[in-house]
Amino acid sequence: MSNDRQDRPRRWFLFMQQMKKVVQRGGLFLLAMGIVLLSVLTWNYLHFSTMQIQVDPVPQIALEDESLFQRLQGAIQIPTVSEPLSRLTENSPQHRFRDYLAEAFPSLHRSPFIRRTGLDFGDALIPSVLFEWPGRDPSLSGILLMSHFDVVDIEPSTYTKWTHEPFSGHIDDEFLWGRGTLDCKHGVMAILEAMARLAADGFQPERTIYVALGHDEELGGMDGNKKMAEWFRSQRLRLHTVLDEGGCIFTEFPGLDRPAALIGVAEKGMLNVQLNVDVSPTEAGHASMPPPQTAVSILASAIHRVQASPFPARIDGGLRDTLRFLGPEMPSFGRRIAMANLWLTGPMVKSQLASKPSSNALLRTTVAPTLINGGIQVNVLPQHASASLNLRLLPGDTIEGAMEYIRQNIHDTRVDVSALPFGKQASPMSSIESDAFRQLHRTIREVYPEVAVAPFVLVGSTDSVHYGDLCDNIYRFIPARLAERDTQRFHGIDERIALQDYTDIVRFFHQLIRNQAGR
Repeated sequence: MSNDRQDRPRRWFLFMQQMKKVVQRGGLFLLAMGIVLLSVLTWNYLHFSTMQIQVDPVPQIALEDESLFQRLQGAIQIPTVSEPLSRLTENSPQHRFRDYLAEAFPSLHRSPFIRRTGLDFGDALIPSVLFEWPGRDPSLSGILLMSHFDVVDIEPSTYTKWTHEPFSGHIDDEFLWGRGTLDCKHGVMAILEAMARLAADGFQPERTIYVALGHDEELGGMDGNKKMAEWFRSQRLRLHTVLDEGGCIFTEFPGLDRPAALIGVAEKGMLNVQLNVDVSPTEAGHASMPPPQTAVSILASAIHRVQASPFPARIDGGLRDTLRFLGPEMPSFGRRIAMANLWLTGPMVKSQLASKPSSNALLRTTVAPTLINGGIQVNVLPQHASASLNLRLLPGDTIEGAMEYIRQNIHDTRVDVSALPFGKQASPMSSIESDAFRQLHRTIREVYPEVAVAPFVLVGSTDSVHYGDLCDNIYRFIPARLAERDTQRFHGIDERIALQDYTDIVRFFHQLIRNQAGR
């Protein structure tokens, strides 16, 4: 016993010596790991160079501002609210708009230009227009510029909230106001203005230029661009580049101290899902004797479970490229090193992006409950309740996979989950290494030298999806400058465009045609 007591200090000393060696070895290991980590972070940072094309700004072409704005004003004053083809007549605003284009741009309605509409697409009532400007080299595939002239309606209750009448086309010292100034008659008119000026100056494109102006984009383009795309197929024509609406120049982009020009290289898919709950007649009836759960509460629980289990966030594809292009332009050293090392900082970046609806939509497939129905009066338990969910599918997610994800998270056999018609998969990703993308990037930098250019995935939908099998290089961009507040003007109140912005958009298309089709 006494020997054991005498040996305890010695054993304790030996134990402490061993622990010291372990700590020393661990400290050296941690130090070595720290050096490796610092080296990797530094290496990635030093090789995180700018992706911006360095070009000189092009001289600004002179534009006769007054007549330029008057032509756009005339376009806004025609109330081309989206209507199915079955409701259109020869006197519909959509046909009046097509006639207006002939008045505003007479030079584009005669040789060498070719205009197709109506019977060319299978129905004389179709008001969509396809212009063709033949190129000097017919062996080269053509370029398609797109926009649409239909607009969403104005809710009657919001008319009095507009600063100026929605279809007035009011012009003041700074803005032109009205429905369609941002979505998307500014694109229609700017493309035609640029073409008319180039033709007047004697320019002849090397590649053929097509301009597709749709009349029903807000309804999915089923009788407009879908039919025009079928015409291209019937002629066995493929396209070199397609450019539609989508990305803009965002003047307030997180982390940047200058505007960001975002080019849509893909767009999310769309799926509408219906949730239906039907209970037995014994579970319906008078509300004074409710069962533990009603059709409404079962449905509400299902919606809650869907929203409590968002689709996984992913920094891949388009979003990774967005951060790769914009990261080197961020003035903050901390942000730049974070963007350069997403393998380590990815969770933090995801958390920051998920904090805002606009950036969260870039991270994942989103689900939005939009409609709910059930019940006939306040004191009656309904036998049926239903709700609609609108999903926007991130590239990489499919309609089938999204349906399974929704069912698994609801996990209730009492809730029937079904897909509504006309869902569409996310589009393929167009290359950022193509000549078409580089020419678009170059043009933006030539006309807007102050901006940082980046690809991104468009969270909305465009008519460009109808051309997916006709072209590998589909991009979505019109360079309207937008502050955060302006994004609410799309389909909202007080839609407007700055006069300077519109002038610059005309200059952009003028330079783009020269760059893309002039060789």
